[in-house]
Amino acid sequence: MRPTLRYFLQSAKVATAGGAIGLGSFFIYTRNAEFTSIAESDPIFKLVEQKGWNPHRNPTTHDFYVRRVSLSDIRPELRDSPTELTKTFCAGVWSDWGNVFHPGFSIQRALLKRARNDLNQNHLWTSEDMLSSDYSEGTLIADSFEVLEKKDGRIVVRGGDSPSNKALRQFDVILELSTVIQEHEQAVDFGFKSIFFTGDKHSGQPPMPGFAVWLHLQYAKLLLETGILNTMVR
Repeated sequence: MRPTLRYFLQSAKVATAGGAIGLGSFFIYTRNAEFTSIAESDPIFKLVEQKGWNPHRNPTTHDFYVRRVSLSDIRPELRDSPTELTKTFCAGVWSDWGNVFHPGFSIQRALLKRARNDLNQNHLWTSEDMLSSDYSEGTLIADSFEVLEKKDGRIVVRGGDSPSNKALRQFDVILELSTVIQEHEQAVDFGFKSIFFTGDKHSGQPPMPGFAVWLHLQYAKLLLETGILNTMVR
């Protein structure tokens, strides 16, 4: 199955699960995520250029959601540790500790687990492992993602294919999970940034059709909210 189609189907199944609990509830749950632009000078574009992953300069689909949360709502042990805050946020994105109202990555993980016959032992597969990982560079997630960078309050991950494929990809994905503590406002800005592109050939076209982009945007907001929940006072 083509990587683009596989991602589309996975996003559609997540969206369908969201529909099962009510689209109204889903949109209320994700209403505080704010869509913002990504500057051409953003490090995520520079990383793709430095790695040579889009040599044909194909069009990208990219987005950035930010959600501000009061510092008083964050677990006390995370408020003075940006590194620990970012790691805990990242762990919440990938683990499936949530319930039916915020299934997060659990649906996609189940689909990946079913599709992969060889569950590599050095990959994060269980919710427990995903919650306890430090997400250092080289961490492998569900045979579909690899941590590229972990610094300055951000964790950058490559997806779109198995991490074993180091070559140019038909469907390439770079994600950035970030936290910024705003001391003056006594708040934290959580970020979920994505860039998608075709790397292995000249296409001249965006990597996903419009409806798939819409599904991805809903999924991105859901993952953002699930990650944030893992950092909050309970």
